[in-house]
Amino acid sequence: MARDRRHAKARAAKLATAQTTAPHVPNLLRVALAGDRRDRKLAWATFGLMMHQAAEAAVPILIGVVIDRAIAPGNVTSLVIWLAVLGVVFLGLSLSYQRSTLAMAGIFGYAEHDLRQIAAARVLHPRGVRANRNPGELLSIATSDTGRVAGIAWSIAQQAATLAAVIAATIALLVISLPLGAGVAVGAVLVLLLMQWLARPLERAGSAEQRAVAQASEIATDALAGLRVLHGLGAQDEMVRRYRAASADSRDRAIRASRLLVTYQAVSTMVSVLYLASLALAAGWLAVRGDITPGQLVTVVGLAQFLQGSLAHVGTFGANWAHKRASAKRLREFLEEDYELSGIDEGAEELTADTDAAPLLEWVTASGDRLRVREQDGLIGVRVDTAAEARTAAGTLGYRLEPERGEVRLGGTDACVLGPECVARRIIAPPHSAALFTGTLRENVASDGCLREEILTAAGLGDVLEHLGDADVAIGAGGKRLSGGQRQRVLLARALHAVGDVVVLDEPTSALDPITEQRVATALGELGRPVVVVTSSATLLAACERVVDGRCVKPAGSASCCAAGTGRCCAENRVENSIDDSSESHTGDSAENRAEEVKQ
Repeated sequence: MARDRRHAKARAAKLATAQTTAPHVPNLLRVALAGDRRDRKLAWATFGLMMHQAAEAAVPILIGVVIDRAIAPGNVTSLVIWLAVLGVVFLGLSLSYQRSTLAMAGIFGYAEHDLRQIAAARVLHPRGVRANRNPGELLSIATSDTGRVAGIAWSIAQQAATLAAVIAATIALLVISLPLGAGVAVGAVLVLLLMQWLARPLERAGSAEQRAVAQASEIATDALAGLRVLHGLGAQDEMVRRYRAASADSRDRAIRASRLLVTYQAVSTMVSVLYLASLALAAGWLAVRGDITPGQLVTVVGLAQFLQGSLAHVGTFGANWAHKRASAKRLREFLEEDYELSGIDEGAEELTADTDAAPLLEWVTASGDRLRVREQDGLIGVRVDTAAEARTAAGTLGYRLEPERGEVRLGGTDACVLGPECVARRIIAPPHSAALFTGTLRENVASDGCLREEILTAAGLGDVLEHLGDADVAIGAGGKRLSGGQRQRVLLARALHAVGDVVVLDEPTSALDPITEQRVATALGELGRPVVVVTSSATLLAACERVVDGRCVKPAGSASCCAAGTGRCCAENRVENSIDDSSESHTGDSAENRAEEVKQ
């Protein structure tokens, strides 16, 4: 008894922890820069780009040396030697740039992939996302924002190389003339601070632009997903009006951000040109006075031209980081959003600890009836009256909707203790509105590519294969080459190919004609594995070996009725009839005894 009490306390503690734990979000900067040990490759690539910039700065220095030590005195031997040195420098800067750029392309690509995997995993997490974000916004975050965050690696490498160029040029100028070198150092710091201050409006404009683009993408995605419905309702004009408004807002914000960027770049260029013109004038004045040689004058002028590009790039640091900060903020806010469902992923041990006699799946329905599914069962029906009742029942069994304590059990263990991750591994319950992917029929049905003949027969895919000609033929984006009934049968075959203890199907034949539905219902009954169909179809229910009542006993107008689409109804019924330990020993199911009554 004491051991059982400790076991119950441990379960309660895990449940409490699951209900309060926020999503764990990794350090995005660490993922982008150091994931899969990319930090070492990034360090070497950054060093290579810095060497490239240092070699670029060395070119005007060497030209000045050639003038002073070879051309002015007329020394041919020195001319050949220094030209050879110049050639070696050009070879080094070319190779360092090629190798470093190639390495950076790989670093960026893998970092972007990792960040997109994190975003996709958050979207597809069994516990869901509490905030109601639309597909267009999610697409923008998972593509545009992750790409910008991954671009931090490029920013670090390029900006470090630019600073290396400024430092190398400054040191060279300090050697030539202390005032010139000091002027370059002070001026570079002032230009950087000024440009950082001017970049602040760009960050706000960039964030607003990204939100507007996400809104326009969201409307476009919704329009494409519901194109047939829009045509049926004659609402094309209204959808076009909404998209035009969102697109115009996105355009206006993009234009504003572009104007700010162009203005910023123009100011940056003007500041660097004025600064470097002053530097060149000062160098010319020193040459006239004889303080520097002609070769040093050429070096100063060449370094001034070289520094113009570097300082212009320094001026873009602020704008570059502004857009990346805005994207990183949006990505982190999405990843940190609360889970929709509570739960833990430590239920495997709990599940195997129960006796083998416990049913694979138990559920107290909205009417107070009980569904028990065992390993030897075949097709079992859950009768509903409305689509909303079907969505609620299937969502609860698949833990897409939060069940109440004791409402659903797997192997005798409360699903609330197991958590949605564990339930998803054992209960295959795809949503009614599941989507087909761009690709072949084989890729859409079987993740391992192995099609099972008996499942294809049960799903009635014979005419689909005949229509396509082969399982390896593309079905088009969203299955556009198939009819509505054919798409539904492909989704049925996908669910039956999935590995799990029980398959729960939500109105799997709603788009089929009566003859095809009868054939599929018969084949499902002969499949030889536990399959639960939540349906109002008399044809499907007649093929079931037993049927339980999943209908709501409250009036359809009631606010808590699942027929109204709220997803939570008859709470007192479930509490009174929740499955407890004492009920697990009963082998005679009340639902089984009333099977014929429910079918009628």
